[in-house]
Amino acid sequence: MTQPWYDTFFRDDYARFDDHPDTPEEVAFLIDVLPDGGRILDLACGAGRHAAPLSESGYDVIGLDRSDVLLNRAKGLESSAQWVRSDVRTIPLADGSCDGVISMFSSLGYFDDEYENYHVLSEAARVLTPDGRLVIETVNVGFLIKHAPPQTWFRTGKLTVLEAREYDPVTCRSEVSVTVIDGAKRREYAHSIRLYSAAELAMLLASIGIETLDVYGDFDGSEMTVDSPHMILIGERT
Repeated sequence: MTQPWYDTFFRDDYARFDDHPDTPEEVAFLIDVLPDGGRILDLACGAGRHAAPLSESGYDVIGLDRSDVLLNRAKGLESSAQWVRSDVRTIPLADGSCDGVISMFSSLGYFDDEYENYHVLSEAARVLTPDGRLVIETVNVGFLIKHAPPQTWFRTGKLTVLEAREYDPVTCRSEVSVTVIDGAKRREYAHSIRLYSAAELAMLLASIGIETLDVYGDFDGSEMTVDSPHMILIGERT
């Protein structure tokens, strides 16, 4: 049986080339929009780049991810966060147990089945307290269509990473083929993410009891336009 793309992609090579110099700015934004203190769930936390500094800022943080490789990296950080290995479709937390849930770096929309992606949102809503905050940050579809080149490459350490991307307007999915060149070795990966417009995501959230409060285009709090690289939606559990 073929493994899903997220089980092969988020492993050792990804851990080597995953680099986010803007993380401090992103964490500062999160602290500004999340409730003061309380318990925060970082859904698909990866290597803990948001969860760890949030825990050091006074939050009771749970970082949840499916990748054992990335969670092992997270556990090596200086942090009071709890690390939980689980699928985002089955959050092992009680109803109403979190004051905030964050879903960062386009970690929504991994599944081919639309219902499964919707169920992830339902699970996030389930674990939120009344008036709890949901923060979703993903690629702005308009920016992707207008600005993203079909091919890019970069070097990090000893790796060269090549990316070829397409956007399917029928399925609303970003399809990316990734080639990692490591000396004489060459490894192939892919990722496929369902992207949402702000209106579409707000409608889905409304159906599970989350009101959309704001939508931003970047972590400086600017409004979202077609030229904004991000879509950052702030919702509140009603």
